[in-house]
Parts: sequence; structure tokens; C-alpha cells
Amino acid sequence: MLKSLGFIQQLRNLGKRKVSKMSSSIGAKISQPVWQKPSKESQESVLKLYNSLTRKKEEFVPRSGGKNVSWYSCGPTVYDSTHMGHARNYVSIDVNRRLLQDYFGYNIQFVQNVTDIDDKIIVRARQLYLFENFVAKTPAPNAEVRQKCQEAALKYISTNLNSAISSFQQFESWYASLDIAKEKEANPKFGMHSASVQTAIEALGEENAETFYEKVKDVLIPVLDEESGSTVNDPEIFRKLPAYWEKQFNKDMESLNVLPPSVTTRVSEYVPEIVDFVKKIIDNGYAYAANDGSVYFDTVMFDKSEKHEYAKCQPWNKGQLSLINDAEGSLSNFSASNGKRSPNDFALWKASKPGEPEWESPWGKGRPGWHIECSVMASDILGSNIDIHTGGVDLAFPHHDNELAQSEACFDNYQWVNYFLHTGHLHIEGQKMSKSLKNFITVREALDKFSSRLLRLTFCSAQWNSPLDFKESLLVEVKSLEQSLNNLFKNVRALHADIDHSEESGKYVSKKLSQKEKDLMKDFDRYQDQVHEAFCDNLSTPVALKNIGELVSKTNQYIAAAGSDLKIEPLVDIVRYVTKIMAILGFPARQDGLGWLDEANEAATGSSNKEELLMPYLKCLSNFRDGVRRLAIENVTSGEYLKLTDRVRDQDLLNLNVSIDDRSDQGSLVKFLNDEEKDELLRILVEKEQRQKEKEAKKVEQAKLRESKENERRKKAEMAPENMFRDPELYSEWDQDGMPVKNKDGSDVTKSMLKKLKKVYDQQKKLHSEYFP
Repeated sequence: MLKSLGFIQQLRNLGKRKVSKMSSSIGAKISQPVWQKPSKESQESVLKLYNSLTRKKEEFVPRSGGKNVSWYSCGPTVYDSTHMGHARNYVSIDVNRRLLQDYFGYNIQFVQNVTDIDDKIIVRARQLYLFENFVAKTPAPNAEVRQKCQEAALKYISTNLNSAISSFQQFESWYASLDIAKEKEANPKFGMHSASVQTAIEALGEENAETFYEKVKDVLIPVLDEESGSTVNDPEIFRKLPAYWEKQFNKDMESLNVLPPSVTTRVSEYVPEIVDFVKKIIDNGYAYAANDGSVYFDTVMFDKSEKHEYAKCQPWNKGQLSLINDAEGSLSNFSASNGKRSPNDFALWKASKPGEPEWESPWGKGRPGWHIECSVMASDILGSNIDIHTGGVDLAFPHHDNELAQSEACFDNYQWVNYFLHTGHLHIEGQKMSKSLKNFITVREALDKFSSRLLRLTFCSAQWNSPLDFKESLLVEVKSLEQSLNNLFKNVRALHADIDHSEESGKYVSKKLSQKEKDLMKDFDRYQDQVHEAFCDNLSTPVALKNIGELVSKTNQYIAAAGSDLKIEPLVDIVRYVTKIMAILGFPARQDGLGWLDEANEAATGSSNKEELLMPYLKCLSNFRDGVRRLAIENVTSGEYLKLTDRVRDQDLLNLNVSIDDRSDQGSLVKFLNDEEKDELLRILVEKEQRQKEKEAKKVEQAKLRESKENERRKKAEMAPENMFRDPELYSEWDQDGMPVKNKDGSDVTKSMLKKLKKVYDQQKKLHSEYFP
């Protein structure tokens, strides 16, 4: 032990002597060298958002000053199917939310409401209940029912199309005389109303009860509602319809991969808070109770205040009564006789009439107005000042402007929302969709035709706050981008697996980058910067996708040019980046980060056990082995082996969704395909096989033609040249070679004729000698 301690002390002494010697050689003082701080090459981009409150792009600054962001989004009014217009709105908002959260790193509290108390819901629930009861009482429509439906159709015509019409014959004559295009332009609901009438007229001759009732439903329910709507008062009737459609909405959002809210609020659960909120607005002098027990927001008083501004989103729409009254709902009372002070004032609380749900309040039994709902629910969770509020541009006035006014009236502040982001309209081949016009395509219908990925990619191809026309030419463009991304992901995965296999097999694979890879990495850096600039510029997904598409093209060009000298690491880096960006935009990524999930086969592969998954491929391998053994035993030519390998590639493996790309200087490239890609490859192979068959058939036909011509030539050659002209009908004397010298009449054959005959003679002699030498 003592010896060991002595040895350690010797080492320490030696170290001290070395340090002392070093210090004396480079100087007595030791200090940290100066570090040169890097300078920025360019100005750093900041996130800017198009704010409806200023109608320009503004730098985004959260009120917290840090990374926490409060966000309220107008949710659905749940009384019918979710349509493509909703899909565009909610997917666009979802993309924006994901970008702020997953790209820019903000912590977002995202609140979204469900409107389950609304005039549309009340009317739809009540009418559906009355219609179902009517059908239940008379399942087989009798003469009385048919007469009622006929009268209902005529009343529908008079109310909605032409008040002067009193018979179907008059309607048909009138309708035939119209310029339909002009009528639709003048009245957007003309097409819907006329279609409902024509369907009802058809129904009157319908024998099938279910079809009959379905066709007369549109014209019958207004009559039933007018007759008995006021008797419907069971709260459960008004809860049942929105509860059903809320579930369907959530399913549709899940199908579109829209993130669920951090918090969901329902109007029906917030009535006490709404009553308190209205009280505060009255106390602050910006609302008043009317004679019938309704409460109205005083737009005149609010707009006069030096502390407030009315209609911040769309000030040019102030006083537009058509918009104001439409937003108030079909069950509202627009008359000034109830004490409403100005036509511009809007209902905070509506006195309930018979046939409507009701809650207690200081002003009598009633229900919330539409606009107040969002103000109360958003403020309850997020407070008196909110960072971001989103919704469709069709809600900007009066709904969002009224939200702002009543919230700022309640809190007596100037700015309830800092950034108002409005998504653009969706048109289908130029036509705006609308539930009220019944010209919408539901999300379910759209997903039957298009994948969720294609829909999201289509929505990302347009700026979120611009209109989007969902048309064939756009779909072609988007499908092209989707396919180019698919191809890059599959090719790089296949190349990656191939190189991994080579390295595992002991083959040396160079990793040194050539100028081709260095140029690709420079392009990669540039496109990353441009994608970042696009996202900073109002979350511009179209520009970002354009740059992603160009990066994909550059990468494909490199793969084609590099050939067997390809370096996999830059490619993997690029694909992982592209995958990350697409995942941020809401496209689910593979676990390895090399591309997005294959929607078509994800469920199938996830549920298979190991034996079920491997058996088809092992069977393919076994069959191939059997084929090779058989050919070897039969000692066939090499061409038969090639046919076998082609069959395995073009049939057996392809049917298993696997493609094999032959390469001249390397091993084959293995790719996994989805069903659509497999079917496309099979189609190409079938066409190729058909062309080959046609080519072979043409060869056979040409061979037959050549054989026929050869037979004709041989038959012609059988004639000896000396016998060609021995025809007594033409000539009377010949020389020793068989050439004619005298014509039939004894005259000499002319020299010019002899010259021609000699030419024919020589040709026949040559032909005859070929076959009969």
C-alpha cells in the first residue's frame, strides 16, 4: 500500500514539472482566446399574419410576450351534414394551428364551440319531429294525404316562386317560359325551390310510400310547422338533432385529420353565463330590454362612444339590413313594435315563442342570441383579451363584428381580439356551396371519391385567406404533386434499403460526397430558407409546397444523374425534412421519417400477424424455386430462365404490391406499392403485352405475305425463257433461243419490239436460272 502511494506521488511531481516547463516556454499568463461572434448574413424573418382588423399583414406578437397563445375558433352549427365548405375552413384553420404550434413553437390553447341552440336547429328539429309523426300516423299515403301534399306544393309555389300560380298546369307553363339562368342569377334559391316543387309533383304519382314521403318532404314540412309547430315544447326534441350532428361532425373532422380542440364549449351548457354577460352589457349602457322580453345590443350608443368602434372587420357593411336580418335568424321578430330602437341592433337574448326552447332570465323566458354565444364561451376560457380568433369570411359581418362589439361592451375595453384570421370561401367549379341552397357536397361524399390526404393537399395549395375553386384542373395539379412526393419517398426508401443490404453483405460503399451531392445540399439549404420565408409570410402553404415540389425535382435529377455513384445520406436528409414539413401540415408520417403513411394499406398491415404477413411472399419465393428446379432438370435454354424471372416480377410480386426495378449495373431495386400504383403498373404491363402480341401477329402476317410472294415468283420462274414467246397466235417464226423473228402475218418483228422482248427474255432467264440452274 505504501509503495503504491509513493508511485502516485512520483507521477504528480512529474506532472508539476511538465506544467512548469510548459508555462515558462509559452508565457507565464494563461487566458481564454477571444471568440468572434458570428454576424447574421441577412435580416431574420418574422411571422406575419393577415389581420382582418387592419386588412394587412401584421407581425404576430402574443399578448403574453412569450410562447403562450390563446385562440378561439368559431365551431359548427350542428343541424346537418358537414360539407366541403366546412372542410376547407376547418382544415385550413387546422393547418395554421399546426404551423404556429409545431413549426413556430407556440403553446396554443385552442377553444372551439358547438352551436347547439340556434334558429336553424330549432326549425329543423321541430319540422323533422312533426314530419316523422305525420308519416307514422299514415305510413301508406291515402287520398287525403295526397290531397294535403298537393295543396302544400301549390302553397310552396305561391310563397317561394310566384304568388299568382294556383295550379300545377299554370306552374309548368310559367316555368317553361322562363330564362332559368337569369332566374338563378336573380334569386340564388330559385333552383332549390323549383327542384323541390318538381320533385313533389312527381311524387303525387308515386306508389312506393317511402319514395313518396321523401319527395314531398320539402313542400310538406312548412305546412306541418305552420299548423303544429307552436305545440312542440319537449326540450329533448331540440337536444336530439344537434347531439346527433355534433357526433357526425367530430367523425368527419377525425377523417380529415383535424386536431381536436383543447377545449370544446357548447352553447346549451353556457346559458347562465350568457345571462350574466348580457346583464353586464346592460349595466355598462350598451344594451336594453325590449317590450317582449328580448334584449338588444345598442349599436348606436356603442358606435357613439369614444372608447369603442363598431364593425371592425367589415366597416363598409354597417347598416346592411339584409345581412343583419339574415344573421338574426328566421324566428326573430324584426318589428320595431316590440321596442327595438334601431334596425341595426341585434339580439343578445331572444324571448321564446311557443314551439321554441326556453330558459329563465331576468327579462322572462327566452334563449341566447346567436352572436352572444361565442363572446361568452371564448371569454370564459380565454379572458377579456384573446390573441387569435378564426372563422370563415362569411361570418366577418355581422357575426364577428357583433362578437367584438358585445365583448368590448361587457369588458369596457377597446380590443377583445388582437388578430382576426378569416378563411376564404370554397367554390366547386365556380359555384359557392350553401346548406340553405342545398347545393353542397358532404365530407362523406367527398371522402368516397377523394382521399383525406388529397383534400388536405388541395386546401394547402391555396392561400388560407383566399377563395379556392375546387375544380378538375386543380386536382390534376395536386395529384401530380402527391405522386411526385410518393415516388420520391418510395425511391429513397428502396435505395436506402438496398445500400443497407450491400453494407450488411460486406460490400464497401463510399460515403465521400462529390460535387453533385454538394450542389444538391446547396439547393437543399436554399429551399429550406424559402419554405421558412413562405411560412413567415402569412403561413403561405402554396409557396411552401411550390418550393417543396422544386426540391423534389432537384433530388430526382440528382438520383438520375448519380446512378450507381449515388450517396444515400443527403437523400435521407432531404426526405426526412420534406416528411417533417408535410407532417407539420397534417400529413401523418411514417415512424422512420421517410415519407408519409400509406393511407390505403396502413390498416391492413397493422392488423396482420407475422405468419399472415410473410406467407404470401414466402410462397412466391417457394414457387420461384420450384420453377428454377424444373427448368434445370429439363435442361432448357437461358431464355426460359429469363421468362421465369419476368413472370415473378410482373405477376407474382406485383400482385403482392411489390415492384422490382431492373438495373444494368447494380442489383434490382425493391419498392412497395399501394393498390392504385399496383393497378397502374398492371395496366402498363397489359398494354405492353398487347403491343407485343400485335407485333408478333404482324410478323406472322408479313411472313405469310413473303411466302405467298415467293410462291408466285417460283411459279413464274418455272417457265423456260426459250418458251416464253412460242405463241402461234402472235408469232410464226423463232430463232434458236426462242426469240420471235416473224409476226403471225409473216412480217418481220421490228427492231424496237425485239429490243423490248429481249429485255423481258433476259429477266425471265435470270429468274429461271435462280430456281433451275
